[in-house]
Amino acid sequence: MKEKLKNQKLLVLGIVFMILFNFPILSIVNHDTKIKGIPTLYFYVFTIWILFIGIIYWSLRNEEQEINKDE
Repeated sequence: MKEKLKNQKLLVLGIVFMILFNFPILSIVNHDTKIKGIPTLYFYVFTIWILFIGIIYWSLRNEEQEINKDE
């Protein structure tokens, strides 16, 4: 049961981040301004990517702690 819930969380996270990397959203941040010398598109992509890794790590770590707590 917990494995199925973990898979569902990861699937939802994957879908959300696929939407954030889709064309209409990327076109919103694709302009000539810069944030601390970095083009906004690059800044957006790397920020979302780092957030994605962090949220997945946090989600899996919490899931593992709940499993260990139940045992």
